[in-house]
Amino acid sequence: MYAVIIAGGRGERFWPKSRAKTPKQTLKLMGRRSLIQETVSRIKSIVPSERIYVITNKEQLGSIRSDLPSIKNIIAEPAAKNTAAACGLAAMIIKKIDPQATMIVLPSDHLIKENGKFIDALMTGVKVAEASNGLVTIGVKPTFPATGYGYLRIDTSGQFRIKGPGLKAKVHRVLAFVEKPSLPNAVKFLKEKRYYWNSGMFIWKATSILDAIKENLPRLYLSLQLLEPSIGHFSFHGKLNSVYPNLEEISIDYGVLEKEQRIFAVEGKFYWDDLGSWDSLARHLVTDKDGNFTIGSHKKIETKDSVIVSEQGIIGTIGVSNIIVVREGDCVLVCSRDRAQDVKRLVGLMKEKKELKRYL
Repeated sequence: MYAVIIAGGRGERFWPKSRAKTPKQTLKLMGRRSLIQETVSRIKSIVPSERIYVITNKEQLGSIRSDLPSIKNIIAEPAAKNTAAACGLAAMIIKKIDPQATMIVLPSDHLIKENGKFIDALMTGVKVAEASNGLVTIGVKPTFPATGYGYLRIDTSGQFRIKGPGLKAKVHRVLAFVEKPSLPNAVKFLKEKRYYWNSGMFIWKATSILDAIKENLPRLYLSLQLLEPSIGHFSFHGKLNSVYPNLEEISIDYGVLEKEQRIFAVEGKFYWDDLGSWDSLARHLVTDKDGNFTIGSHKKIETKDSVIVSEQGIIGTIGVSNIIVVREGDCVLVCSRDRAQDVKRLVGLMKEKKELKRYL
């Protein structure tokens, strides 16, 4: 069994703390360890360090290596090509080493509690992937009508069964992947009890995902095949640099999973959050009597339910509520908490201006 951690994202909704060389996954948002350090620690009981692979990019390679000195298999993509390419590359490398390998694919920057239940879900997924040759995802049972997550619609008419010891989690066939819903639809999904949150965590055999890429993304598969002879040789990085920038850019969800029939969801009963914004982070941390979450120095008068982050200097607030203020070096973010998702949009606007890119 192998683990692949996808760590090439920018975490743009956490700007200005998250930037090109200090992405969200390397930030210590929840304690003494960074999010990617927590991710690796979470799986070390079932996957040894030498079988953990991290897919990142050239900009972030230094910070990822610094965070994970015990992980030797860190691969820097020459260009950002989304998760289908990253999953295919990892599968191609792992298959060359172990043709029968099963892979656990994890995001690098999520919050997970109740680790025993998390491991139970992963090990159930491994059994299902090996028994079915299908593609397995971890679905988390919704606890509130979230509009910031994608959903899985499952077949509740029966559960997946295998011979031998019983599975430690429920397993259902996935009928559809559903985009982030409106609030009325999210409320409906919560009531219907046939939807899971799509956690973005997957389990499959290396051969199974490569076969699925070959079927659904044949151009991507043929390009990845060009890398196969050089895997394990000194020529690999040169070949990667020449092939990778021309790969098709598409997510594994859109490009493969939504088109496949043999998709299964393991129910994850652990606590999970993708920590998608400053607002979602604040849900998990201690606040003062007025509902304010603060990192750093903050003096306030009549300030309520706000997120204040500044590890340099001091921030003062008067007569405000439900706002986010984040200072990092030469950048300051101020926004309403209910617009926290739009920080990514703001970063997108800054990318369009050459003179502003140094702040990203």
